[in-house]
Amino acid sequence: MNVIIIEDEIGARQNMIAIFNELKIEINVTACLESIEEAVNWIKSNPKPELGFFDIQLADGVSFEIFNKTDVSFPVVFTTAFDEYAIRAFKVNSIDYILKPIKKSDVEFALKKYQHSQKQSATDKKLLDVIHTLNNKADSKKKTILIKKYDGFIPIPVSDFALFLIENGIVYGLTHKEERYVINETLDLLENQLNNTDFFRANRQFIASRKTIKEVHNYFNGRLLLKIKLKTEEQILISKARVNIFKQWLEM
Repeated sequence: MNVIIIEDEIGARQNMIAIFNELKIEINVTACLESIEEAVNWIKSNPKPELGFFDIQLADGVSFEIFNKTDVSFPVVFTTAFDEYAIRAFKVNSIDYILKPIKKSDVEFALKKYQHSQKQSATDKKLLDVIHTLNNKADSKKKTILIKKYDGFIPIPVSDFALFLIENGIVYGLTHKEERYVINETLDLLENQLNNTDFFRANRQFIASRKTIKEVHNYFNGRLLLKIKLKTEEQILISKARVNIFKQWLEM
């Protein structure tokens, strides 16, 4: 793992490097920088490291200024002798905040957080790749749903539907005009047949159209609450495990 250290105290730098040498993780310190100016110049002219350890209080200012002067596109662990900067630290792309004197256990914890975040990013990328693959097959997706009526049926364009839901074992489709139809297919089958650019499987009970989503609110236990243009008896919740992929789907 390639890391950089931004620290103007020699003793603190030596302590950090000594801790790195004690860890089982192979860490390569590509640069030790002592000032804001030196850090900005190095970041602009070198390949980005995987992780940075930034002391907050440097001789020429606070290291938050680095983020204003150049693009810090890698995660950062902040170190400081004071806790007054904690909130500000988490407004930039930091993964941890370590108070001095720095201990081996603190560094190990920060590195575990970094590794976990990298695994999560890799998982999200795989999910996005799946969505892109499905999007490329959008032309083969269902365009019309046949609704039974008396001794025949009526064709309704998929784009007319705002929501698909299951109630008491029966699947219904609600149109943007608030028309309600019984759908003779399971939600699982519909999920595979619908264009994944336009519809999202919120949970086991709902598939929502992008067009019907008005607002998204944070909810308990890391979940999201969808507010849609139709009235539903049940709340539409996005589980914590699907929050990241849902946000990325909304931005597509």
